Amino acid sequence: MNPPIDAKALYDAWSDLDKGSQAKLRRAESPDKLLEIPVFYVLAGKFGWPEKRYALQRMIYCLATGAIKNSDDESLTLGKALALSKKISLMRVMQLVRQEYPNDMVQLRRMLIHAEPVLHWPSLAAQLQWWGKRERRMLIENFVLSSSKK
Repeated sequence: MNPPIDAKALYDAWSDLDKGSQAKLRRAESPDKLLEIPVFYVLAGKFGWPEKRYALQRMIYCLATGAIKNSDDESLTLGKALALSKKISLMRVMQLVRQEYPNDMVQLRRMLIHAEPVLHWPSLAAQLQWWGKRERRMLIENFVLSSSKK
């Protein structure tokens, strides 16, 4: 079994890219469009490309929004951060989790851009590494539980 991707190092590597390279990645319309951008391979190659292809595509596609602000607070999951932003509705989260690839990633990226969440990036990276039913349920659960505290 492959070790997990070092999310902190990936975040730092993304942050260290020059603005032009970040802009090229930001313009990708879907995770698959990243494969047409040479700088994607420069970034992904340091973290287990091609063995971890799909996880890296999802992570870099979301990082490329430039809207994610990392926090050391491990309780700031994606669901909680979206709820705390007060810019995303439960209906929109439910629509996201029902989408198939690549629409799910496109919708998630739009939510990230809109909400500009402060969250624990390693938690989101772990969620994106697998992005299956369990991870989607956790998104809903964390969103609802964080929303109900208002």
